[in-house]
Amino acid sequence: MALLRRTHSLCPVCLRRIPAALETEKENVFLRKRCPDHGDFSCLVWEGAPDLHAWTSSRFPLSGPENTPPDDCPRSCGLCEFHEQRSCTVVVEVTERCRLGCPVCFADAGSGDEPDFATLETLLRKIRDRAEGAILQLSGGEPTERSDLPELLRLASGLGFPGIQLNTNGLRLAEEPGYARRLREAGLGWVFLQFDGLRETTHLALRGRHLGAVKTDALRACAGAELGVVLVPTLQWGVNDDEIGDIVRYGLSLFPTVRGVHFQPLSFFGRYPAPPRDETRLTLPRILRHLVAQTGGLTELSHFRPSRCEHERCSFRAVYLVEAPDRIFPVGHEPCCGTRPREEGPLRAVESIRRRWGADVSREVSVSGEGVANHCASASSPEDDLDRFLRLGKRGNFSISAMAFQDAENLDLERLRFCCVHAAAPDGRLVPFCAWNLTARDGTPLHRRP
Repeated sequence: MALLRRTHSLCPVCLRRIPAALETEKENVFLRKRCPDHGDFSCLVWEGAPDLHAWTSSRFPLSGPENTPPDDCPRSCGLCEFHEQRSCTVVVEVTERCRLGCPVCFADAGSGDEPDFATLETLLRKIRDRAEGAILQLSGGEPTERSDLPELLRLASGLGFPGIQLNTNGLRLAEEPGYARRLREAGLGWVFLQFDGLRETTHLALRGRHLGAVKTDALRACAGAELGVVLVPTLQWGVNDDEIGDIVRYGLSLFPTVRGVHFQPLSFFGRYPAPPRDETRLTLPRILRHLVAQTGGLTELSHFRPSRCEHERCSFRAVYLVEAPDRIFPVGHEPCCGTRPREEGPLRAVESIRRRWGADVSREVSVSGEGVANHCASASSPEDDLDRFLRLGKRGNFSISAMAFQDAENLDLERLRFCCVHAAAPDGRLVPFCAWNLTARDGTPLHRRP
């Protein structure tokens, strides 16, 4: 065992701030910490390939001085002067209502609480001023439970947010004819659709009911409304971590309606099962290896990079041009290293997300993968690489990404201080997403009201 880096964390029992250290043991990296009242804790945070040193750029050197947060971090979160990153995305919870009683839910949704329209209007105006240029993400609970959601979208669109995203379970999209088009016409940019897998056993384990037909109908409704969708699977070890490749292939079969897949390994806050064992923790490198193994050559480890926005141990992404569901081409992108001003990362990320997920791909160019393949096969002369790039580029691109949210077991305050996904508290404060949702092992929240 060798010390890699010193940092700070919280006790998962009492949420007291305590010193922590990243320590290496063979190919694995652990976050280890000790609470004076509750003892020692250890959590696996990185394992195997890709090697953490190779993954890490000069932007977040593993060597060098400790990144020391202020004494009241993270309890005083509201984006203080010591926070290291501006907002790329701001999450607004427009309701706590939800018709699903999911066994797993980071927000522990289900109550009837809901801010009124005037309160949300005030909040959106504050966000527009405090997080200029950030993407707006409407979440909950289940935001489509609000009868005035189209009016909220029109308001937000008029305030000039560069992109508006809806997080949804898809129930109302599937059930109400014309609803998806109403949302698009009101200003919705794209949909983040809860999509945990293709097996009903997966839906039962994570959501408590059969949902396969609902997801199919929701996707059909979005396609009819020419509304882009990102599939968002919550990954749980032993439940659906063997479906990663199938989900990617399914998404590609529905391109360009489906613009990407965004994996979210289970984080242990909100409504969750017992704290994980190291062998059940789905780390980013484990997900990457599953991706490569399960996609049968479509993806390679070399295709994936950290985001240019948040901390490098928080996420990965790759972007592809799609010729057919079984024929995709990685689009090169620059790594995160360099000496750019820190505010440039979120600005570039916003533009990249808007172009990828919010692109207006019309029916004229939204042909099926089969149609593209047939066109290529019948062409009288072979395309050169530039011609193919330009033709495929008109159809948009497809992203595969993941975000590993932190919980009280693996919270690293250095990572937290570089968070660019912020939740809007009811009073208008912007709180890093992981801090906003953080709960102790008994469910006691750090920031949310009990």
